[in-house]
Formats: sequence, structure tokens, C-alpha cells
Amino acid sequence: MNPINIQKMALAFGLLAFGFLAVGSVLMGSRVITGAIRGGLGALIFGGLVWGFAHLFLQEDENTMIQDMPMDENDPAKGTELDQTA
Repeated sequence: MNPINIQKMALAFGLLAFGFLAVGSVLMGSRVITGAIRGGLGALIFGGLVWGFAHLFLQEDENTMIQDMPMDENDPAKGTELDQTA
């Protein structure tokens, strides 16, 4: 996955966490500044977690060309190095 998409995804989760925590805190009776602080910390925590895990698990491998090398089925040297004593 493209690093820009990972950053966009982390930003989206951070903004969602901010909105949910800030509005939820104010609706449950806290002051606006307390709700904004909780929302900001939630955005940092959840956005950072998503960014870290997405970077760790969704980034493409650097050596994918080595793993996906085509195998030639008509190789004339295939089987020449097998043990012939069996």
C-alpha cells in the first residue's frame, strides 16, 4: 500500500476518534475544553496506532521480485542432481 494512503487512513481514524471522544465527553457532561483535550489525545493515540500497524502490515515487500520468479517447467537440468542410489 502506498505510504500516502497509510497516512490518509491514520488521519481519518484520528479525526474520527477526536470527534467521537470530544462530542461524547461534552454530551456526558464534561466541559468543552476537557472534551477537546480528550479528543486530541484520542486522535494522537488511535491515529498513531493505525499509522504504526498499517505501516507495519500493509507496506509492500522490497524483495517481491525474488519471491515471484517464474519457474521453468521444461528445464533440461531438472532432476540431474538427485541421488540415483534409491
